[in-house]
Amino acid sequence: MRNVRWTVGSGLLPAALIGGAVAVTLTWRSRLPESLPNSGGVGDRPMVDTIAVDTLAAVLLGAALTVWAAGLLVFALTRRISGTARHWLRLGAQVAVNGTAAAAGTVLLMTLAAALDAPTAADVRLSWGYFAALMALPMLAAAVAGLLAYLLAGAAPPASPGAGSPALTRAAAQQAVPNQAAVPNQAAVRDVAAGPALAAGTDERLLWWEFRALRPVIWTTGALALTGVLMVAVLVPLVGVVGWAGAAPMVSALAMLPFTRYRLVIDGEAVRVAVGPLRRRVPIAAIAVAEADHLAVEDWLLRSVLRGSAAREVPLMPGPALALRLTDGTRRLVTCRDVPTAVAMVNTLRARQA
Repeated sequence: MRNVRWTVGSGLLPAALIGGAVAVTLTWRSRLPESLPNSGGVGDRPMVDTIAVDTLAAVLLGAALTVWAAGLLVFALTRRISGTARHWLRLGAQVAVNGTAAAAGTVLLMTLAAALDAPTAADVRLSWGYFAALMALPMLAAAVAGLLAYLLAGAAPPASPGAGSPALTRAAAQQAVPNQAAVPNQAAVRDVAAGPALAAGTDERLLWWEFRALRPVIWTTGALALTGVLMVAVLVPLVGVVGWAGAAPMVSALAMLPFTRYRLVIDGEAVRVAVGPLRRRVPIAAIAVAEADHLAVEDWLLRSVLRGSAAREVPLMPGPALALRLTDGTRRLVTCRDVPTAVAMVNTLRARQA
């Protein structure tokens, strides 16, 4: 199944995007003039220079094909790499390829559409509104295609295939981890009717403080930014001002930057989750019990993508998750590094308020 996803995302999807642009261009070719405005021709600005239709199509489609070939090369070279590193390298290449193909195809088809049935390049006039759309829509197309490529990649394989969640033991509770503390003494673990809990004294302060960089988002952002820089560097000298539409992936990368950091804080008051500007807070008093759960990929897509950021449950990745069953009957899912220990901590904090 995973190989099928990679085949679709890195092979069939970019082939459909580029092939579709080629097919439409060939269909329209008899209705187009020999050349198009390359500089000027927007609003009341006079046309300064022209570019041949075939040259414009060759440059834009050639850029998409070049990035696609580079992505396939990355895909082939990563066959020697195993584990999550291969997954994220392929994912970044897949997102960059599809974002570039979608942006280049959108720029080409919108530029040609404005020139349909025009006798000469001088008869092609773009309104400022259409010019603004020519800058914005390729960015939107790149973002949509990149998101689809990201979803097709699926979840990263586990670091140790077949390994289950770590058992909740005294040794696990006493192990020192960077973002977790129990003061003054580390606590042992026991099971109670309400779920696993920490055998911590009432005078002990429990705090879970977890920060992490979201590598998938960072690598995707870097791939988009690099793609945008390369497209602008190639297209602007060749096709003039229209080539700036190649910056679409860069704009998408800037929009993703705030979402590259994740923070989880569990203390005596609440469970707080933040991903960039998105913040969620669940008071400890509103939690009936915490449980360990496993989020399937299809459920993750429904919660995190189809329902969007307004969804009350926004776990970052499929796989093990901290499930909070609330007193109103609803459940919240939270991404966490060490789910069993986090479950025990939340149950202990909840028991203190009972």
